[in-house]
Amino acid sequence: MKRKKGMYALTIMTLAASLLTACSGGKSEPEVGGNAAAPAPSNEPVELSFWLYVGSITDNERFMNAFGDKIKEKFPNVTPKFIAPGKGVNLKSLIESQQPIDIIYDAYGQLHQNLLEYGMQYDISELLKTYKYDLSKLEPTSVAAMQELAKGGMYGLPVSVDSVNILYNKGLFDRFGVPYPTDNMSWEEMYDLTKKLARVENGVRYMGLGMSPMHVTIADQTGPEFIDAAKSQGLLSSDTFKKMFKTLTDFYMIANNHVDNTSWNYSSMQLDLFKKQQIAMLLTVSATGPRIIADNVPGLEWDVAAYPHYKEMKTVGPQLNPGYFLVPVTSKHKDMAFQVAAYVTSDEFQKHLARKGYSPILKDPAVWAEYGKDLPFMQGKNVKAMIPDNSAPIVPATPFHAIAKNELPTIIQDYLLNGKDMNTTLREADDRINQKITEKMAQSK
Repeated sequence: MKRKKGMYALTIMTLAASLLTACSGGKSEPEVGGNAAAPAPSNEPVELSFWLYVGSITDNERFMNAFGDKIKEKFPNVTPKFIAPGKGVNLKSLIESQQPIDIIYDAYGQLHQNLLEYGMQYDISELLKTYKYDLSKLEPTSVAAMQELAKGGMYGLPVSVDSVNILYNKGLFDRFGVPYPTDNMSWEEMYDLTKKLARVENGVRYMGLGMSPMHVTIADQTGPEFIDAAKSQGLLSSDTFKKMFKTLTDFYMIANNHVDNTSWNYSSMQLDLFKKQQIAMLLTVSATGPRIIADNVPGLEWDVAAYPHYKEMKTVGPQLNPGYFLVPVTSKHKDMAFQVAAYVTSDEFQKHLARKGYSPILKDPAVWAEYGKDLPFMQGKNVKAMIPDNSAPIVPATPFHAIAKNELPTIIQDYLLNGKDMNTTLREADDRINQKITEKMAQSK
């Protein structure tokens, strides 16, 4: 492992050195800060290669529709190139093959393993000064999270944001005579609503609520930390995590809302049951949930409601999950890549994304007013519920965040299905996390 990481570092250093040589050429650097005007965009032809980790953009057509065509329209000299995903294609393989990458699109929680672990991060702070970029227009928790990760700097710009909300089947509510969920529900009210809905009729079980446990955990307003960053130890047995875990699992202890060996898994049974109209409500990702339903159950009568709140945190919404355009250290076109990223955060581009159902990163209500306008399945829906007005701070990511997150299926299984008490379940999970952290730290020495 030590030899492999050294190889990645050497490869990156070699690429970085070559780009510095290529970019020197006797040209003077633009004046930074002061009263100097921001430099005009270059007109020299350039190909920018994009590597996307985020969401549903898995082919060139979708990439061009969401980003590429609009970028080309703004910068005619830029040719956006989508690096196609595939078996065995990842950042590691791209680095080893010396594939040029100019912009990486990734979510905050994955940046340690997808960016920092390979030494691909680059602080764009000087470019922010050069182009007089105003960070204050962006959703604040997304900026703060990146600044924390970059120790006061910025490795990229947030260009989109995602949240979790309630997607519900109006037909089941009507059938059972239960009022629809509202935008200001507490977890206690959500629990009572679930009890009214969960039942068995004519041999068919109907769950009141299903959820994506991973996304609910990440979104929780109380900010449960997975890892003690100072000690590099698991924190799943902390009081904050226990509160969140109890809130989540209490729903599965409601009669007829229970889970079995498969249905706890959001990616399989719970989503399938919602499609089959056997789950009344689903706590799901705002950007993808409606698309999945529209694609798979086009005639379903559904709507969305805001994420539930804790009674003591009534005005605090869930944590967000921002996606960033990151300029890697190996890019030979950092300046142009930054200009593209900055343009993607402009009012013009953000309205374009909003109309296509991507949650905008700008705070401006006029941008949010465009949300979903190009999508027939979003017409008449409660779009204001998609993103909270006041989001909880994003829990800082750590190098070992993924190790802790991977324990979530096991702790749900142990607590709900294997008969272990909560304290034992979470303590044993921390022990496993600590052992894996110790092993990973030993491998990296």
